[in-house]
Amino acid sequence: MKRNGFTFIEMLVVVAIIAVLTAVGVTNFRVANRKARDGKRQGDLQQIRAALELYRTDEKAYPTVDIISAGEIVSSGGTVYMDSVPDDPLEDYNYYYSSDALGLTYTLCAALELDTTGGCSGAVAGVCGEDCNYEINNPL
Repeated sequence: MKRNGFTFIEMLVVVAIIAVLTAVGVTNFRVANRKARDGKRQGDLQQIRAALELYRTDEKAYPTVDIISAGEIVSSGGTVYMDSVPDDPLEDYNYYYSSDALGLTYTLCAALELDTTGGCSGAVAGVCGEDCNYEINNPL
């Protein structure tokens, strides 16, 4: 007598293989998303840095106000260097900007999800949503 169909063991093996492949795929997808958000953070801070350098060229100092809270980089004369300072890709994370009182130096910080080796000397712990670990200083 010939039976059609699969045995219970064969079905369990197939389900286990599909579960393993799904777990690997989901893990890789999460890492790829984190890398993409970290890349956006680094790109955003480089754009802000470029706008700050243009500001300093015209104004002879960096902004002393918090440009992240202000949402824009505008000179006292009304020149717009960045009309909308970008936000962090995650709602619970923030960028951090600080400048000395004379506008001679500044620090830009962000919290990267995958790189936990660095630190941001100017940021208060938790101000980025997590500890800031990616920093741009000027002068270098």
